[in-house]
Formats: sequence, structure tokens, C-alpha cells
Amino acid sequence: MGTVTALKEKKKPGFADKLKATAKTTETKPKKDKMPVLEGPPEIMEAADNYMEAKTAFKMAQATLDQAGDQLIDFVRQVQDQEGFAGRFRNSWAVLGHKHQAKVIFQNKFSINSDDADQLAEILGEQFESLIRQTFSVKLKQAVFEDEGLQQELMEIIGDRFEDFFETTTKLEVCENFSQLIYQVLEPGQLAGLRTFARQYKPSIR
Repeated sequence: MGTVTALKEKKKPGFADKLKATAKTTETKPKKDKMPVLEGPPEIMEAADNYMEAKTAFKMAQATLDQAGDQLIDFVRQVQDQEGFAGRFRNSWAVLGHKHQAKVIFQNKFSINSDDADQLAEILGEQFESLIRQTFSVKLKQAVFEDEGLQQELMEIIGDRFEDFFETTTKLEVCENFSQLIYQVLEPGQLAGLRTFARQYKPSIR
């Protein structure tokens, strides 16, 4: 009877018990020493003020440049698309302001991932090969440099085992005047899809 009672009283540890048992005390991090403060002559104090004020002004100016620049680029790109499909393509546009004029200049430079070749081929159709240049580069696998057996085998014969020794990488590049030719190949509704896989470099604003 006593043994049965003892077994009943011996409970399995609960969740809270496990938490307490496995809890680790957080070590208190030593406080960092306070940074020493220097007080220099008047011209040094003025330099510190000028630097911090200019830094704040620069951040505010950069935020304005980013916001206004995006507005100008979006506006000009819409006009460029309309004019491009109408056969009046241009790479640069001057936008009038109340007091100044901003020139937005696009370049025929695009960032393309070689993994997206199939998607681009689907969008551009039979014009893919004339608009996109595919270049291949082949390099010897690192394993060949580390394995004398592979080196001897390579020296003797390669045959149809080319892929055992070499890796081929693909690079995609747009053709000359690609940014103009796309308006002759695509429909307006296809532009967004193209720009997903062929991202044009951000234009300069002067």
C-alpha cells in the first residue's frame, strides 16, 4: 500500500518545472565606459557644429532627391512608352520646373539573370535571338585541380565526358538599341513582364 501511494504521489515534472530546471540566468553585461567629451578651441567647436548640421542637411537633401527623382523617372518613362509605341522613341527628355529644368537620361543598359532566359524567350518570341545575346564561358572544375587521377584522365582523353571536367556558364546581354526595338516587338501590355526580367539601369537626372 505504501509503495502504491508513493508512486501515485511521484508526479511527472510539468512544463513549468522544466522551464525552471532549464532556465539559464542572463549574465549582466558590463557597462560600457562613457565616451570622453573633448572641448576644443572655438574653431573646433564651430567645425563640430558645421559638420553635424551639414550631415543633417545632406540626409534631408538625399531624401528629396530620391523622392523627386522617382517622380520624374516614372513620369518620363510613361511618356517614353507612349512615344516609343508611336514610333517617336527618345532616350532623354528635359522636364520643365517652375524655376529649373531637369534632364532625365536613359541608357541602353539592362540587368538580366541568365536563369530568366526562358521567360524572356517567351515574352520576346522569335525576336529573342536578335534582341538578346547569349554568351557562354567554360571553366575547368575545381575537382580536377585537386584530383591527380582526373588530371591524368583529362590529359589522355576527354571524349564525350566533357561535362565531367568543365562547367559552362551563360551570360545574357541586350543588343544595341534594345530599349528602342522593344517598342517594335512588344505590345504595351507586355512591357511590365519584360521589365521584370530585364531591368533597365536607373536613368541619370541632371
